[in-house]
Amino acid sequence: MKYRKTMQDNIFKSSAFLAALRQYGGIEMVDGGERIAQPLMFEKNDTFRSYKGYEQLSVVPQDGMTTAYFPWTEIGGTITISRLEERQNSGESALLKLLEKKIMQAEMSAKEKVNRQLIEGTLSSNTFIPGNDAKDLLPLGYFLRKLNATDPTTGGNPGNIATATYAWWRHNTATLDSTTKETGNCFAKNVSTFVGLKLALRAMYNWCSRGADGSGPNLIVMDQQLYETYEAALDVNVRYTDTKLADMGFDNIKMKGATCIWDELVPNIEDGYLASDSAYATSAKQCTAFFLNTKFYKLCIDSQTDFVTTPFVEPENQTAKTAKILFMGQATVSNMRKLGVVYALSSAIVA
Repeated sequence: MKYRKTMQDNIFKSSAFLAALRQYGGIEMVDGGERIAQPLMFEKNDTFRSYKGYEQLSVVPQDGMTTAYFPWTEIGGTITISRLEERQNSGESALLKLLEKKIMQAEMSAKEKVNRQLIEGTLSSNTFIPGNDAKDLLPLGYFLRKLNATDPTTGGNPGNIATATYAWWRHNTATLDSTTKETGNCFAKNVSTFVGLKLALRAMYNWCSRGADGSGPNLIVMDQQLYETYEAALDVNVRYTDTKLADMGFDNIKMKGATCIWDELVPNIEDGYLASDSAYATSAKQCTAFFLNTKFYKLCIDSQTDFVTTPFVEPENQTAKTAKILFMGQATVSNMRKLGVVYALSSAIVA
């Protein structure tokens, strides 16, 4: 029980993505509820106009507000110690060492599970969805999909709001293997050089900066190939990093106002491959980058179930004690237009 806070810190500090979410305000604590509700603003207040003297101002009630709802996801694991293990590790120091190893194992497993669910997800008909019968966390590819070449409304229904019906609930997309925009793309570039890559990434940054408060992405999550290509494209004299993330051991590069990180679990959005698929490594267009603004993309966590550790309990029919480690949360979005994804970038750019 005394280790709970340390466990939280170790889990979030052991993944570049989770560490960056915490660093940039992408973690939000929520006090329970049936679902997570994210209020949305999709229209302006049109009562504002110029006037003179005693001219009346409009008092027409304004709408333009709605709510997106996201279901909770529960993740749990256990730590079990048998009486035999206790006796084999008799003495307080020996028992604490045994507990330390079991807790370290639990931390690594919890981090891997949360990180994989948030970034990779699972596949259904080339669509990235939460796995385990939709009980997992919502992955990045669930929100930031490749829009169908003939139908820009195939973004699904994140937050129970249909992208097919509401254009304001669609994210920004760009294909980087052609100058011909697919339907629904913000832009298209045939990227074959380092210069072209930098122009394309900056263009998506600017598209995600449009509207609302004018803020742009502050976190870009790339696959390893794209990160290494972008790193090679930068002049060493103008390469900047977030020193706090670097101090935690995570490579990162600044791109305008955003921090770029990489994760081995980033999927291939263009071809519809998980990073664990055998075809992923052989794809000529594996490169993907997710553009996030953590004002609008949040990992919401129940304030009473943030990797909480329960007391050890011994069942009546076993000589062992078990404690549960519990997490409850969900990835949420409150403004899809402030997020984006680029895909179909060649993995063979060398100059």
